[in-house]
Order: sequence, then C-alpha cells, then structure tokens
Amino acid sequence: MIKVWKHTQPPFQYNIKANMKDKQQLLGIFAYLDDLLNVLKALKEANQPIETVYSPVRRDEIQEAMGLKPSAVRFFTLVGGVLGGIAGVSLASYAHLRWNLITSGKPILAWIPFVVVFFESLILISVLFSVASMVLKGRMLRKRLPIAYDTRFTQDRFGILVSCTWDEIGKVSKILEESGAEEVHEIGQS
Repeated sequence: MIKVWKHTQPPFQYNIKANMKDKQQLLGIFAYLDDLLNVLKALKEANQPIETVYSPVRRDEIQEAMGLKPSAVRFFTLVGGVLGGIAGVSLASYAHLRWNLITSGKPILAWIPFVVVFFESLILISVLFSVASMVLKGRMLRKRLPIAYDTRFTQDRFGILVSCTWDEIGKVSKILEESGAEEVHEIGQS
C-alpha cells in the first residue's frame, strides 16, 4: 500500500546526500531496529540510494550500517578545551605580569594557582564549543522542516527515506515491505 505523505521534522536523522532530479522518494516506517537494519542491508545490496534514516534515539548500529563517520562534535570540544586552557593561563599570566601581584615572596608566575584557572577555563570554553557545535552540526536552527516527518519518529518508530526512479518504486516498496515495514508512503515532492 502506497500513500502520498507530507509532514515536518524528525528528532534525529542520518543524512546521505542524493541527487533528487527525476527521482521519487519512499518512506518506510518500522517498529523494530532489527527490521530497519535488515532493510538497510537489503537496500545496499540492491544499490539503492538511501536519503535519510530517522530514529527516536542515536544508535551506533544505524551509523555503522550506513557507513557514516563519527560526529565532529568531539573535535570541536577538544579545540574549545585547548583554546580555553590557553586563554585562561594567558589571562592569569597577563594579570600577574601587568599589575605585579607578588604575594609573600612567591614567584610572579607561580604554576600552582594557575592550575585552577586552567581547569576552569578549559571546562567553560569546551562546554560552550560543544553546545555551539551540536546546534550547528545538528541543524537545530532549521526554519523549514523535512517533508518526510512523522511524529512517531520522536516516540518509538524508525523510518527510512529511499530515493528511486519511477521505474524502481515497485521494487523498493517490495524490499521495504518484505523487511518488516509497517507502512510505506510515497513522499510528494515540493
């Protein structure tokens, strides 16, 4: 059964870019992760381009099945931590050197008090970089929502959006249904 479907945004999605000229999209909705992984394997064997996979939570199995690289958020967190630590120590050193904050015969640039400043600035800036990268890399600032959205993807269902030509709709629909799809919808282009 194929229905025309129009909706909005998923909670978590795995994207692979595909050329959409002269192509149609089918959305398969699955109740179980195992069924979704089976259809991913079947579609890869059939050389069928997968546009997007929708999931209520992040699953490493989906990422591995699609052959995607890990998120770059951890790189931004590392860069933010290094920059934050350097900035904190630099700020403390500048303050001590500029205003000659000498206390009871200690050296001007004592490293023990700087450990606290280093740690606190490292944590602060790395958290800020992490949040900023999650917002930007996760495309949380979208103004327009994807057309293949189904509110069940935020609760307990998985979805897969497959690109195919008009001639392949029957074959792809059959693969989706045989792999355990609860529903298969033809997505209207807009």
